[in-house]
Amino acid sequence: GRLIEHLKNIGEYENTVFIVFGDNGAEGNDLYKMITGSPGSRDYLFAAMHWSQTHPNAWGDPESWLAYGPMWAQVSMTPFSQYKAWMGEGGIRNALIVSGPAVKRPKGSINRGLMHVADLMPTLLEIAGTTYPKAVNGRDLPPLMGKSWGPVLAGQAESPRTDQDYLAWEIFGNRALRQGDWKIRWEYKSFGKADWELFNLASDPAERKDLAAEHPDRLRAMLALWDEYARANNVVLPNRSVFETLEDQLPPRVPVEAGYPPVNLKRQFVPPKELMAPPKP
Repeated sequence: GRLIEHLKNIGEYENTVFIVFGDNGAEGNDLYKMITGSPGSRDYLFAAMHWSQTHPNAWGDPESWLAYGPMWAQVSMTPFSQYKAWMGEGGIRNALIVSGPAVKRPKGSINRGLMHVADLMPTLLEIAGTTYPKAVNGRDLPPLMGKSWGPVLAGQAESPRTDQDYLAWEIFGNRALRQGDWKIRWEYKSFGKADWELFNLASDPAERKDLAAEHPDRLRAMLALWDEYARANNVVLPNRSVFETLEDQLPPRVPVEAGYPPVNLKRQFVPPKELMAPPKP
């Protein structure tokens, strides 16, 4: 609100494009434990001094720390699979809101085209009426990977991409590639199979049915695209991963207790009764 008021005061509101989106899916890691380390350590003492407010009314205050764990993270990303740091749609898919003079589509309209953060640069360059330089300080620049949203914002197209264009991701050795409605995914166990899987997001947005065996030609073609992407961007896959022994560390079953998973310094969060479903018979 203050930003909009300021832009109006200086006469730049009608000359501003607003772009709002998240950086990833919901956070499911125990960040408090990751940051603080062992009891008695310097980081642990710092956390105890500065993040010790655990009462629900204090959540969000400067001295509070809140994390709701993997189960609630998955709830947050429903119906998509997984959450932050993983290659499922729940880890990489986000909503996007664009508003401003460049948007000619009806207000409140919903577009389901495939966008990517790499699209920001070509989009803003087009809106500003300028071009991407071929070189800076005598050094050639690599071509832009993204696609301008200009035609989409103008209502002339539904997506900046064709069914032949593709996007790819990699983090901690987990990787994925999407082309049109098709997606391949490789993840360490037990989040994945430690092998390539193939999904059709149009019929299976939750990525529950692996179609690799049914469509080997499609899988082979998309693996070739992955190799192309890896070579073009100098992707180096690690020979060791923080996830490689994850399956051995997991309990045989998910703990079942009221309010699981724990929130805030091992406190148990139980939703208000009016928000809880009746128990199963």
